[in-house]
Amino acid sequence: MKNLHYPLLIVTLFCCSFTQENNAQQPSCEWCGATEAPSNITSSTTIADSSEKGERIKISGTVYQPDGRTPAGDVILYVYHTNTEGVYPKKGNETGNGRRHGYLRSWIKTGSNGNYSFETIKPEPYPGRTVPAHIHITVKHQSKKEYWLKDFFFYGDNLLSEKDIKNETGEDRFNHVIRLIKQGELLAGKRDILLKN
Repeated sequence: MKNLHYPLLIVTLFCCSFTQENNAQQPSCEWCGATEAPSNITSSTTIADSSEKGERIKISGTVYQPDGRTPAGDVILYVYHTNTEGVYPKKGNETGNGRRHGYLRSWIKTGSNGNYSFETIKPEPYPGRTVPAHIHITVKHQSKKEYWLKDFFFYGDNLLSEKDIKNETGEDRFNHVIRLIKQGELLAGKRDILLKN
């Protein structure tokens, strides 16, 4: 009678292991990604290398504590976006939310000064062209769960609506709509980020 328990135990362990493995490979939320950050991230990154077709842009800024004055260190920013065709391109070897977000994604961890920067290509709107071109961003800091911030949008995009442009903070430095200015071989923009309480 004792031997009948062994097959049941083996099946149970296999199922639990299989479920945990699948959950680790495919995050439950479609937009998150901060928890997939590598251990060696820094305050600046390059998302799209020089072989990626598109106009080069660089976005930088400072992340602030909710008081709007104190720079926030050790904050993980997760950013991802479409390519020049408006799709999230994939190479086929993506894991986790890379399967949804493609390879044009990266992570940044602010230093004690709160600064961050990333270089990439300017994304294009989705093929249906109803949503403005944008870069997604999520934030993970201290003991807070990862949360979504308003996307990076770009001034001059004809698809921007008043709702897209609305800046809840009222301070221009925390505006999520970026004004890109030519700097050498690329377009540069700035956005400071205000953390939630």
